[in-house]
Amino acid sequence: MTSIEQTPGSGQSDIAIVGGGMAGACLALLLSHHCPGLKVSLLERHPLPNSDAALNLPSFDTRATAIAAGSLQIFEQLGLWSQLREYAAPIARVQVSDRGHSLGASLHAGREVAASFDGMLGAVVENAALGPLLHRALGNTDVEVLAPAEVVRVTMTEQGASIIWRDGAGAERALATRLLVVADGTGSPLCRQLGIASEEVDYHQQALVTTVGLQRDHGGVAYERFTDSGPMALLPLPRRDGMHRAALVWTGEPGEMERLASLPEAEFIRHLQQAFGWRAGRLVRAGKVQGYPLKLSLAREQVRRGVVLVGNCAHFLHPVAGQGFNLTLRDCDALARAIGRAMAEKGTDFGQSGPGELDLLQAYWRERQHDQQLTIGFSDRIPPLFASRSLLLSGLRQAGMLGLALAPALRAGFARQAAGLAL
Repeated sequence: MTSIEQTPGSGQSDIAIVGGGMAGACLALLLSHHCPGLKVSLLERHPLPNSDAALNLPSFDTRATAIAAGSLQIFEQLGLWSQLREYAAPIARVQVSDRGHSLGASLHAGREVAASFDGMLGAVVENAALGPLLHRALGNTDVEVLAPAEVVRVTMTEQGASIIWRDGAGAERALATRLLVVADGTGSPLCRQLGIASEEVDYHQQALVTTVGLQRDHGGVAYERFTDSGPMALLPLPRRDGMHRAALVWTGEPGEMERLASLPEAEFIRHLQQAFGWRAGRLVRAGKVQGYPLKLSLAREQVRRGVVLVGNCAHFLHPVAGQGFNLTLRDCDALARAIGRAMAEKGTDFGQSGPGELDLLQAYWRERQHDQQLTIGFSDRIPPLFASRSLLLSGLRQAGMLGLALAPALRAGFARQAAGLAL
């Protein structure tokens, strides 16, 4: 296995990905899989751990990612699911409820989604495991990983883009590429430099994220709980150190969330139990609580000649529906497949700009529009609907709950959307 370490840039690349987070790493792996023969470079501003280092995960950490069944299929194609499953908790059922009302819906992988992955709606993987595993897999590919590599400036050229980046010793290097992929997250410095603006919707809410201990086994159940203050999600995690665990996302008014985050652990657990209820049994522990302001952010452009955006710089969604990373992974898979098809038709050197050809990138964008609009709308509209105290909206959401409870077809559609299998 090749260790990931700082390597000198070759000066030339077919595709350069700026940002080595989950979006950038996944795209690099997918390009290596679907586009053999293309030179791919991945630039990450932070140093990366040696890929041979053993994973030593804490029992209580703050971040985890819900990976939908459709996304698990992509990881399976990359040969990564066998490694990820050790750090994953399957989601066999999603229980949706509205606090203060008896109606709710329970979505089962086997009942509602015949095309589920290995009998699951999805799985929850801790980020502390997912990130290192992705970079470990990159060590087995021909992807050139440059880290630490801070991008100083980018100049667009007729052939693509010229990147000036600074290595760990402070020396500046140049890298020419036919396609520049921007994957440097929300508030992207590179998007600002390229003049790509974003439209934002401030939800005026804050999300608290932590890991909680459960007195009993979660049984593979993910809970989506809607309260007057905002939506809550409790997602199953693998058992560790003898403790049943779940990942919590709790949203509400910023002031109230900040107050809750500052409470001693026992007081935090008491308030959480009162807000969430007893559907998951007694909550007995909480890890470090971190808060994040919530907003919807959408780039006004996702493709230009020689440029494509992926990940949070393209679209950043409300986290409670767990759709953001899954939408990103589907984008990355579609982009890699589109470039792979062009290579199969025209060969490795397919046109002057190759993977940066505008027609190719626009075709990719047209392919992705429907899924993006559907998923972004789903993530954007559900939380405000359930947070509203309006009697009219309360009646509408209860009608929706009744429909989910009584109509198998409606449940199946909702479950397929949540599982990333709606298309």
